[in-house]
Amino acid sequence: MRTQEAVHRYEPVTELGATAIVVTHNSYAHIGECLAALRASGVAVRVVDNASTDGTTSLVAASYPDTWLVANTDNVGFAAAVNQALAGVTTDVVLLVNPDCVLREGTAEALVKLLRDHPDIGIAGPRLVGPDGRPRVSAHPFESWVSVVVSRFGGSLLPVAVRRLLCGKRRRQTYDACRHEPGAPIDVDWLSGACLAVRTSLLHELGGLDAAYFMYYEDEELCLQAGKRGARVVYLPSVQAMHIGGASTNDPRRIWPHLYRSMMRFFVRHRRRSYPVVRLAVLVRALLGIVLAGARSLTRSTTARARARAWAEVARIALAAKPSAIERGNTCTF
Repeated sequence: MRTQEAVHRYEPVTELGATAIVVTHNSYAHIGECLAALRASGVAVRVVDNASTDGTTSLVAASYPDTWLVANTDNVGFAAAVNQALAGVTTDVVLLVNPDCVLREGTAEALVKLLRDHPDIGIAGPRLVGPDGRPRVSAHPFESWVSVVVSRFGGSLLPVAVRRLLCGKRRRQTYDACRHEPGAPIDVDWLSGACLAVRTSLLHELGGLDAAYFMYYEDEELCLQAGKRGARVVYLPSVQAMHIGGASTNDPRRIWPHLYRSMMRFFVRHRRRSYPVVRLAVLVRALLGIVLAGARSLTRSTTARARARAWAEVARIALAAKPSAIERGNTCTF
């Protein structure tokens, strides 16, 4: 992993006694608003940039000159970048915040207070809303092969009532809690990594985030490992963060291979018996995507051609994703 020297290492003393870690990749359009909200919340901020080419690091250095900032010359992935920033953190709470996520007033304070008041809580997350104010699902039960097939492979073709029935009672209850009016804190299986408050001691106990996940599923893995150590994962719907979503990942050739590679890694590790079903579902979905995108590409659509290439890469990954290859731990071995 090659990195540049940190642009800044100075961290001012902050009121809240928490450290926010933000990983950027071509995040110029959103990082300013994200950092402004974090600074207003009274947290220290650490930014790790993964090889941006749009001026993200220049903006951070110029607009927030006292921000701890490291610029990687390679894109090392989200988890590895978080671990870079985690080294040397002395506050007892770490906020993991996406660059396209803006914390509303009082959110950071409420999350930090929740962890400090309840030593058994290891991870907490707020209610996520989109730019239009509509709630987004940010709390989840752990995935099963049924939920994967229903939600990712043709679920949109099924009536809502059928999807709700197939996904199970716990998933329905969790999703309903995200969509309804804010209420009391709720224990959940895992929370979206767009905005998480994590006890620093827990992160150190786990050795940071699992860098075998280049992108996606590191949040579900983190919460699962926290639960194994007896730490509660709590959704706090009374406070909000606005999440745009997909700001750094709008290229299907980048998104889909990482998404499905990480999905299969998670199932090999934690749902081994159902992995063949998931692997087959990924392959079938990829082949269907190739056919549909290929048909659209006959109209000379560059978007369709990009999608066809992305699905072809997903199909290659599914064919190569033997459990033995995944277990070697390197994100690039299959």
